[in-house]
Amino acid sequence: MRTNSVTIPRWFDRHLHIRDGEMLKTVLPCTLNQKATGAIIMGNLKPPDETSTIEKTRAYQQRIISALPPDSDFVLCMTLYLTDDISPEEVVRGFKENIWRAVKLYMADQKGLGGTTGSQSGVKNLLGRYKVFEAMEKYGIPLLGHFEAVEKDVDEFDREITSLERDLIPLLNSFPGLPIVFEHLTDGNVADFIAEADYNIQATVTAHHLMINRNAMFSGGMNPGCYCKPVPKRETHRQKIRRYVTSGNPRFGAGTDSAPHNEEAKLHCYGCAAGIFTAPVAVELYTTVFDEDGALQNLGGFLSENFLSLYDMKVSSETMTIEHTSLLIPKKIGPDQVFKGGTELQWKLVG
Repeated sequence: MRTNSVTIPRWFDRHLHIRDGEMLKTVLPCTLNQKATGAIIMGNLKPPDETSTIEKTRAYQQRIISALPPDSDFVLCMTLYLTDDISPEEVVRGFKENIWRAVKLYMADQKGLGGTTGSQSGVKNLLGRYKVFEAMEKYGIPLLGHFEAVEKDVDEFDREITSLERDLIPLLNSFPGLPIVFEHLTDGNVADFIAEADYNIQATVTAHHLMINRNAMFSGGMNPGCYCKPVPKRETHRQKIRRYVTSGNPRFGAGTDSAPHNEEAKLHCYGCAAGIFTAPVAVELYTTVFDEDGALQNLGGFLSENFLSLYDMKVSSETMTIEHTSLLIPKKIGPDQVFKGGTELQWKLVG
């Protein structure tokens, strides 16, 4: 018998890009309209290290606050963009002063070898940051990692598993008490590790990585609308991650990695911007995945509950309802094409 509606606690986006300036004003309402209680705000802006100090992060936070409605209850969970320069003392001070809720790790792409947007100012020497990780472990500060190896000799589709073996496992062994989130997971072998590891590790998963495999990047020719970092992987990887997510495994939670770009940058023939804009229909996309897998009973855990305490958030006492009814996805909002724009979903967030 078909379920006609689903009511769950208001959700929390564990990975969100809302950019800055005019784009911020355009895309922030998309997440607010999706009934989110708050979000982990990623800060790889222009310049990329715009949230690499307390002062810069506070200034960015104020720009976001100025774009919020006066009565908004949306919780801004800011992140520190980790560099090779910041001291352990400043990391801890910013955490104690509630400037940021977590630290975001990008491996530096200094040579333009295809790292994610804004990664060129990231960490060049991971071992050199071990004093920072030691302090983070002591104070329970979460590390949110973009774990992709960015070297010329690493295959594009092996970047996550390579970074797991080379970077993440030594980190976990050196700092077993450090809470770590593997961001925007796409590799099924990494998913196996996270599901079974005897460590304090979780993973965020995007809606688009649950819905497309790497073929989508070449559908109808080169398809920049489905190009993101990490790139989608083989169908076997997508199916494995979907099974973990929709089964209700509490180590996996919703993080959209909604990443808007202006159309010119996104459709550029060479150097196309990596990122997929899902924020306008994120809840409906995730609901579609769980419905297709016959697992709507597990949607609330994934969207609204799993490992929220890691970010000092609580499960909301307020609810939201998604109804089984037609929803036409807009082709474009503001600067960018919306993921699956122009197509219909059979679920709609109604309140």
